[in-house]
Amino acid sequence: MLCTHPDHPELGVRLSYGLNLYPSRDAAGVLSGLRELALPLRERVAPGEREFGVGAWLPARAAREFLADERRFDELCELFSAGGLDACTFNAFPHGEFHGPGLKERVFSPAWTERARLDFTLDVARIAARVRVRRGGSRAGQHLSLSTHAGAFAAALGPGDRELIADAFVAAAVALAELESECGERVVLALEPEPRSSANDTRELGALLALVRARADARGAARAAVQRHLGACLDACHAAVEFEEPAEAFARATAQGTTLGKLQFSSALALPRPDEDEAGRARFLALDEPVYLHQVTGRRAGELLRAVDLPELRRHGQAWRGCDEWRCHFHVPVDLAQFGGAGGLATTRAVAERTLLAALAAPERWGSRELHVEVETYTWSLFSAAETGAASVLEGLARELAHVLGLLQAAGWCPLR
Repeated sequence: MLCTHPDHPELGVRLSYGLNLYPSRDAAGVLSGLRELALPLRERVAPGEREFGVGAWLPARAAREFLADERRFDELCELFSAGGLDACTFNAFPHGEFHGPGLKERVFSPAWTERARLDFTLDVARIAARVRVRRGGSRAGQHLSLSTHAGAFAAALGPGDRELIADAFVAAAVALAELESECGERVVLALEPEPRSSANDTRELGALLALVRARADARGAARAAVQRHLGACLDACHAAVEFEEPAEAFARATAQGTTLGKLQFSSALALPRPDEDEAGRARFLALDEPVYLHQVTGRRAGELLRAVDLPELRRHGQAWRGCDEWRCHFHVPVDLAQFGGAGGLATTRAVAERTLLAALAAPERWGSRELHVEVETYTWSLFSAAETGAASVLEGLARELAHVLGLLQAAGWCPLR
């Protein structure tokens, strides 16, 4: 949905829902996800809107199929057009098999040290640009956003890998500049900090971008491509897990003129005063499961304690005594302040809200005429109705979008009808 503000007639906020919650493996799966989730969700949330925003996830196999088979690509474009679906943002983080058992840290594979990651990312960028051109093209100052991780799983980094990652991002930016010269579409590759990755938070993202700029300077004209086509993806869940203050995280993500490719409105799991809540600790640890990586950070007397996943916290939990709060990279519905049932499990909803408000308050830092806001809760298959209060996934997704839309409207940004 495109939202506008009377005080900023030249700007817009595009709200979308990320479709990486649908377990697509190929082009057929992507099309099924659009039909089974995006179209019914539009009917629930925005039946009268001009267009409904979707954050498209194209696993590598699907991207190759859409590029190789014109009939498949036509089917994708027709589904977007006939359904009034606006593919303003794409997710090129998970390469494939995102919802398979044993995924964990393999979600970062291939790393940006591998050619396969660059090839996959550029495939998705070409599809995003072609879809937008088919819809009539962007207005001046608009962009398409494409999120990716910031390089690799940190524990897997070897000597020289950070330089290889930086060089790969320079190559991506140069290729995206060439794509814009061919079709007129600006694609911003938005690097997403994530706990325990090669950019653990927005501070480390800043260091990575500084390295990228330094490597680009050695290539002359590459610096302009990096400035225009490489940006940040600020995930509110990730920033919250690392206890980043929202306004500071936003400022760091947009420092040095970095474009905010998109803001992912997402919420993490939290347990305040864990020493005082035995039931809460038990529920927190019981959320371990075999698919997703659930990085945990605890805050104690101004220091942060870090675990790669919940089993590590279980093994070393005694060392975490005295924390005032634990936070876990476990995406929970963004409208919830508490995570249902007995025990004191809470969420970082307030952090996500403050992150959004910080971005809305400083449009001069967006680096584009539009702010892309993507609701991203991909873990709905793990929840029970008792935990979320939603009778169905569609009801839950609609409730999440309504919550974020309410925040936008309260700030003066209303859907364009």
